[in-house]
Amino acid sequence: MIRIRENAEGVALSGGEADEELQLKAAFGNIRRTWWRLMKAQRRLTFFSAGYGQAATIFPIIVAAPRYFAGVLTLGGLTQTALAFGQVQSSLSWFVDAYPRIAQWTASVNRLTGFDEALGRVQQLSKSPAALGVTPSPTSTLIVKDMQLSLPDRRSILDHVSVCIDAGDRVVVSGPSGSGKSTLFRALAGIWPYGSGTVSMPNGKRMLFLPQRPYLPIATLREVLSYPDSPDGHSDPTFEGALHDARLPHLIGHLDEQANWSLELSGGEQQRIGFARAFVYRPDWLFLDEATSAVDEATEEALYVLLQERLPGLTMISVAHRPTVAKFHHRRLTLHPETRSIEDGVVSPAR
Repeated sequence: MIRIRENAEGVALSGGEADEELQLKAAFGNIRRTWWRLMKAQRRLTFFSAGYGQAATIFPIIVAAPRYFAGVLTLGGLTQTALAFGQVQSSLSWFVDAYPRIAQWTASVNRLTGFDEALGRVQQLSKSPAALGVTPSPTSTLIVKDMQLSLPDRRSILDHVSVCIDAGDRVVVSGPSGSGKSTLFRALAGIWPYGSGTVSMPNGKRMLFLPQRPYLPIATLREVLSYPDSPDGHSDPTFEGALHDARLPHLIGHLDEQANWSLELSGGEQQRIGFARAFVYRPDWLFLDEATSAVDEATEEALYVLLQERLPGLTMISVAHRPTVAKFHHRRLTLHPETRSIEDGVVSPAR
């Protein structure tokens, strides 16, 4: 339901209401069937435990009744027999009485042990000597050494790649779709453990990653623009200037408005919010992964020009398919999926 709510416009434009209704009914059908199975299991358990308790009450009386009617056992003796049996039965029936709590405890333990095993596998992967690691470097150079990059299914993307990017470089990363450009960015950010080798990032430098769809927290626009910084460290003119540079002047009066901005703004506006965030955050290294794919070429060119003007010492690494982006870079890294290698070259002025 949340997914449909977030993509309501796309569903309506495609006329997919009937299909989504069928999927929702199927999902709620699974919920109904699961609850029905749970109710039947609860009924059987209740019948067993309640029946056991009721049977234990009358069982000693039924067993001792013939001796009572034969005059061998007095009424007091019959009562004592029933009480004694009740004491023994109560001591021996702990498991029956505690079975519902044991079942709930078992289900909770199974979930927690499964979660713990998953965490253990991730930690084991990250601590593996062959795992891809990102370490701080005392130099101002980003150094990728002997990187082997893989997918979770262990299919290799890059094999033994080494690259150096100096401070102030402007590099465009290109290659066919599916060649692993976004995966390479995730590896540089330190969030992709599938692979081996080392990535040395300049220590003490402000870095900002702008994915194709930037993360916009549910907060005030001021907090969205300053993320991951605190908004208290920036002035109103800084926010207003960033919005103006990002061609979002209509949002200047909404700095203190709280909303779910990922639903309020279009894809192009969200990407321009990412650039406004860069103008506010002022990173030393900026990584852009198809960060202008939803804006027109004129706006794209204006944003890159402003990046160079507002942040003159910026080191910029961009993933892009459009040739218009390449002219703002002087170096090109081309991924070749057939050889799982990277070609390092110079951006041609004709491009």
